Amino acid sequence: MFPGPRPPRRYTASAAVLSARRRAGMELPTLAFNASQLLADGPGASRIHELSPSGALTGGKVELVRIGAGALVRASLEITLDGECSRCLAPVAIPTPIAFDEVYEQRYDVASGARLEDDDSDPEAFSISRSHLIDITEGVRQYCEAAAPMQPLCSTDCQGFCPSCGIDRNTGECACEPVASDPRWAALASLRESES
Repeated sequence: MFPGPRPPRRYTASAAVLSARRRAGMELPTLAFNASQLLADGPGASRIHELSPSGALTGGKVELVRIGAGALVRASLEITLDGECSRCLAPVAIPTPIAFDEVYEQRYDVASGARLEDDDSDPEAFSISRSHLIDITEGVRQYCEAAAPMQPLCSTDCQGFCPSCGIDRNTGECACEPVASDPRWAALASLRESES
């Protein structure tokens, strides 16, 4: 038993990232690339990695290009997000192509492993690890969340649930009377009809 208030619970970065991946509806594999040789080669050097399907990743390509500040990552990936239809709540797989270019800052010397002194380095920026790994998993997760549809649908003609009785109108008809519309919205309804 602790005297006084309990200390805050500490989470490891991997547990926090894993729970964020689960919340986003995807199980991403760890996407980390050893960049020690790339960093030693000098500016202009590049490596291309073809990715095979694993978890939510269905394929893609990652190019690492050595630049003065670290490495430029050019990724073009196909991700399948798991979600549910916003109308009928049926499970739906959402193919989501993502492409991004991000700079990963070099913070450690390749030969000595010593921390590089850089006062203008952004602590929130993506960076290359002390062991010279470029881990793009968090960047991919962020781009997936930005690319995910706000209201995914199982199909474009999904009827959803009846607002009165709750029956799934994709599987059967309900006997409910159509809901009378509010006359204050009649002018907007006429606009919808004129667009059709």
